[in-house]
Amino acid sequence: MSNAASKPVYLRGLPSEVVREAKAAAARRGVTLGGFIADALSKAMREREPSSAALADDLSGELRWYEKNRERLVKEYGGEYVAILGARVIDHDSSFEALAERVFSREGARNIFMPRVSSNKEPLRIRSPRLRPA
Repeated sequence: MSNAASKPVYLRGLPSEVVREAKAAAARRGVTLGGFIADALSKAMREREPSSAALADDLSGELRWYEKNRERLVKEYGGEYVAILGARVIDHDSSFEALAERVFSREGARNIFMPRVSSNKEPLRIRSPRLRPA
């Protein structure tokens, strides 16, 4: 970070212990607090998002459990959305939005399999919208 591009760093709203730790870490490295924060943010932004294959692998156990228990789930929750975590239904609702809000507020930001329970085993195909030429 060059001095010409330096701007003041305001850390309002951050817990004071986090700010103290950041200041101490910056001092140990011999850099300014702004330089330390810029480096930390830069590293965090370079981290790769997990690929869709990695996400699918992460939910593969829940998907297998759902397929294995589909008949029972259709009888109990047919037409509803279910949240599956650790090979069990942790919540269900007819509204995906309501279910997701409850589950994520309780479980935090993590991958949770939330299918709509249906006896239909074929994937649903939805056509992509097409743009008309102007």
